[in-house]
Amino acid sequence: MALKEIEKKARELFREGRVRSDFESEKRIYFTVYSREAHSVIFDKEKNEFKCDCKYFSVKQRECSHIKACKLLLKDLEKKRQ
Repeated sequence: MALKEIEKKARELFREGRVRSDFESEKRIYFTVYSREAHSVIFDKEKNEFKCDCKYFSVKQRECSHIKACKLLLKDLEKKRQ
């Protein structure tokens, strides 16, 4: 999947409200992204890295649309806090 396609899909997922922050602990933030199926995304605060359970991420070890959508959600939440 091309980078532009991943960005576009991430924006769609975010815009359509299909990204949810489920739980935040001291070390991690857990998300669910509802694409064709539900995907779990975890942000590790200590390592400053995201992981997703989708096939694309597990095979390529690159940011998928689910991770990018979670980043958009975090940016949006940060803006609302300010």
